[in-house]
Formats: sequence, structure tokens, C-alpha cells
Amino acid sequence: MKNLKIISLLVLLLFFGGQSCDYSKSGLSHSLGKTLELLVVTDNKEQWNGRLGASIKDFFGQLYIGLPQGEPMLDIFYLPQEAFGDIYKPNHLIFIADIDPKLKEAVVETRRDLWATPQRVVKISAPDVESFIQIFDEKKEGIMDLYQQLERERILKFFKTSEAKKVKNILNNTFNIDLIFPTGFVVAKQVEDNFLWIRKETNLVSQGFLIHIFDYTSATVFEPESIIARRNAITKLHIPGPIDSSYMKVADEVIPVETKEINFKDMFAIETRGLWDVYNDFMGGPFLSYTFVDESRNRVITIDSYVYAPKENKRIYMKEVEAILYSFSFVENNSAEEE
Repeated sequence: MKNLKIISLLVLLLFFGGQSCDYSKSGLSHSLGKTLELLVVTDNKEQWNGRLGASIKDFFGQLYIGLPQGEPMLDIFYLPQEAFGDIYKPNHLIFIADIDPKLKEAVVETRRDLWATPQRVVKISAPDVESFIQIFDEKKEGIMDLYQQLERERILKFFKTSEAKKVKNILNNTFNIDLIFPTGFVVAKQVEDNFLWIRKETNLVSQGFLIHIFDYTSATVFEPESIIARRNAITKLHIPGPIDSSYMKVADEVIPVETKEINFKDMFAIETRGLWDVYNDFMGGPFLSYTFVDESRNRVITIDSYVYAPKENKRIYMKEVEAILYSFSFVENNSAEEE
């Protein structure tokens, strides 16, 4: 089983090689800004309206994967350097582009909690636009990861202020795992210690989680076709639709399901993103899941999340469920408190 665990990915800061630095501070004011909002600063508007700005907009404004309608990964709020005063420095996500002909080579700096907390500031300084674009192309995926990680941290910090204790108790004591669910989430269905359906329902949105656990037998459990087939079998059995003979299923006929290998909490995992819909009905939305092996107990765990928000943009709701998924940890003792 040890060969299933991959070596942890390089610490995110290593995306920047030897030309980066990371600092932290405490005692700062709380950061500002909407979820998934990035403040971008360049030397002047000419840069922003040229090739430099286009490379930034194209990457950070790319479409969020797995949504039924197009929504950007990040909303970009732009300022020229002359307007970047103290009022804007507490924003939680900041990207600064600086062209300085005096420099000999491009340099990437990443700073944690520079002017506020939690905050991530990334600055790329380069002698010219060409070298900026080159190093930005090399490091942009790592930069995006840093921003997405901070967003998950901000969401979870808020969720931790009021956890759903009954849900936590079942996760800890029956499944030997932990996830941070805020108040409002309830257990909709449980099947012994191998299936759990957790959900939150409001007038505007439904957010749900499906936890499926079974014995590990072979590496075929990681094949995309196997993951999709298992999800369809589970939802057909446990997640009924609003009318008789209706049930949730993967809508891979609408858009292809996207899967990739990732490092998830220092474990090899398959990330699966796509759309779901309801057989014999018109409901649907995005889903995201992670499949990995609990080596100590020789079991496969899939934690799956979905969103239903027919009249709303779904990106923020998906970021919330992603944050909950990333709060995952194993529990080795039964110490959860009853609500």
C-alpha cells in the first residue's frame, strides 16, 4: 500500500525556486475583500491595457472548471501603482507587477500577512515586459494555488466559529474522520460505517456531501470510469429525486468529467469535477470529489460534494464545499463532543 502514497508535492513556495521569499507577521488588522477577488496593481494603465495586462487577465480570469455557466476563477480589481494607497493594502489577495529596467533578471516575491491577516501578496519584478511574461508563465500555477489555499483558509476560519457538533460526532466516532461543517449542515442519511449523506438546505441553495467508504482491493478504484460508475451507483441507491424513479446521476453527456491526480493532504488522490443532474427531472449542478486510500485501515474513501443553486452563480458555493473537503483529517480516538 505504501506505493500508493506519493511523495508530497513541493511546498508551494518552491514554485518560485530560489528567487522568492516568504514572510509572516502578526498583530495586523483583518484583511478585506470579497471571496475570490484579486487586486492587481501595475505601474500604469498602459501596461494593464497591453501584453502584460492581457497575460494576467487571461490566466486569473480563466473559467472555473466544472460549472454549468461560465464564471471566472478570480474577479480582478485593477489599480495603477499611483492609486494603490493604504486603503487598498488590507485586501486579502494582491498581485503586483513591476517593470524596472534597472533589474538584471525577473524576481518573484510572495509574502504572507504583509499588510493584513490573512493575506497573500505576490509581486513579480522584471526588467521588461517580455521577461515578466516569461516568469509569470512559469510560476502562475503556483501563484494561483497560493491564492486558492488562502481562500480555503478564510472560509474555514469562519466555519470553525460555529461547527455542526452532531455531524462532527458521527464523522469522528463512526467513520474515524473529521471535516469542518458549519451549523446548518445535518445528516440526511447514514448506512452503518460506509455511507453518509450530509447536506444544508436554504431557499437559494443546496450544498451536499456524500462520503463513501469500502475495502481497498486494487488500484482500479482510481480509474475515472470506476469513480464515475461508483458515484452513479451510490446516488441511484441513496439520493432520490423529487419524483418517483428519479435520482441523481453524473451528467457526463453535458460536459466531460475532468479528473486529475493530486496531492490531497499528503495522500495520493484523484480529483473529479463535473456536472450532475437528476434522471427524469430538470435539477442539476456541479460536483467535486476526492478519492484516496486510508492505508492504516486498508479502505478507500471518497468524499464528494455537490451544489444546487438554480438561480445563483455557483462559484462561491463550490469554493465553500471545496474548503470543507480540504478540512479533512483522520481521527484516531473518539473524543468528539455531543451537541
